[in-house]
Amino acid sequence: MRKLLVKSLALVLVGLILVSCSPPPPLKSDKYLKDNSLLQPAPSGCTEPCFHGITPGVTTFTDAVAKIKADTAFSDVQTQDKPPAASWSAADTKEACCQLSANPDTGLVNAILVKVAPKMFVKDVMDKYGDPKYVNAVDYSDSEVAVALIYPEKGVVTWINPGNKDSKVDSTSPVVMVLYIDPKDWSKVLDQATLQAWNGFLPYAQYKGATPVVTPRVTATPQ
Repeated sequence: MRKLLVKSLALVLVGLILVSCSPPPPLKSDKYLKDNSLLQPAPSGCTEPCFHGITPGVTTFTDAVAKIKADTAFSDVQTQDKPPAASWSAADTKEACCQLSANPDTGLVNAILVKVAPKMFVKDVMDKYGDPKYVNAVDYSDSEVAVALIYPEKGVVTWINPGNKDSKVDSTSPVVMVLYIDPKDWSKVLDQATLQAWNGFLPYAQYKGATPVVTPRVTATPQ
């Protein structure tokens, strides 16, 4: 089965990371985590970007795993130590939904990727966070596309599914994934990312074909 992998912050932003040759899991599904914590105030002691008490760049991998295992919304928690990573499912549907990774040097969580049931919409996100700074458009499958709405200062990326390649990004496009990252890691992300500017509600094809405002930075070839 193809799986979404948080292999690196930059790669997640460049596109959805997929492996194997089988069809991908659906981008939009009611079986994914029923969660709107993105829109709620962060719990006490947890600053944005915060997911269920876990803050990238602040929470240790050990503490994050303990919080996940104690949370009744989650089940089937699986972990590995080298490199530090965890994955888990939604408790009510048993559907795989969520992953996190941690910096092996500091032991701190650096990214959390959550597949959510389509209960939040672009309007909801923009009411709280305003206009995104960047977008990234991805052909996910023959019938589904994804657009990332990127908020670097907040450490939040929301992947929305406007429909297929002929669809339009609008206020009712549902959120299907949320990526939380340490805002301090954005300079590393931008070293390798290709991103377009947010220009309002447009057809998906226009974002897909738009001239990037961020392109991978050229690095010297090691001698």
